[in-house]
Amino acid sequence: MHPDLERLLDLQEKDERLLEVDLRLKALLDDVAELDAAVARSRTEVEETRKALQASARRRDDLEAKVDGLRVLQDRRRQRLELAKTGREHQALLSELELARSILTKEEAEWFRAMEGAADLEGKVAAAEARMAELETGQGTDRDELASRVAAVERERDAALDERREAARGLSRPLLARYDRLRSAHKATPVVVPLHGNACGACYTAVPMSRRSHIRAGLLLDGCEGCGVILYAAEAIST
Repeated sequence: MHPDLERLLDLQEKDERLLEVDLRLKALLDDVAELDAAVARSRTEVEETRKALQASARRRDDLEAKVDGLRVLQDRRRQRLELAKTGREHQALLSELELARSILTKEEAEWFRAMEGAADLEGKVAAAEARMAELETGQGTDRDELASRVAAVERERDAALDERREAARGLSRPLLARYDRLRSAHKATPVVVPLHGNACGACYTAVPMSRRSHIRAGLLLDGCEGCGVILYAAEAIST
């Protein structure tokens, strides 16, 4: 057996363990992110409804001010009508009064609709705020449980990472760099792979007989010409 083979396989085992822990941690963090996203959607709903209410309230107030102004003008027209001295002046003021009344009626109708719209939006804001509060309260238990599980897996990851660092110390710097480079390229798949008959156990590319002999004799840790993984003879481990 090559002197570094056992250490390489030990390091690969530690990396596979670390990967498994990382996947579990990612799943838990994804669950936390889903809870956060639900709260964010609810908060956005509240904010957008509040903005709509603010715009509706401004329009309602503007219309109210406009209606109040029109009513003041209408009162002044009535006063002028009462003081009219000629029939022509009286008729002109009466026509003006009728036209202004129709405008006032239209603006009052708009104002009433704006008040109803603002009142409706006030109810929607209250409902949205209640839903958000209920959602946050309902998530409390789930968040506490997830936080506990995340903390436990993070501790587990720290321990696995320490074991990985310890296993890496036993390898030479060039071999470790080669292994890490392969590990980075192949992600979750093994990079220290046994021969499969006369071929690479990963991609099944044929390995020349002379190289197979050296690998089986433990004289070198050779790489596959097809996929680049580090090859070894499985029987060397069993013996």
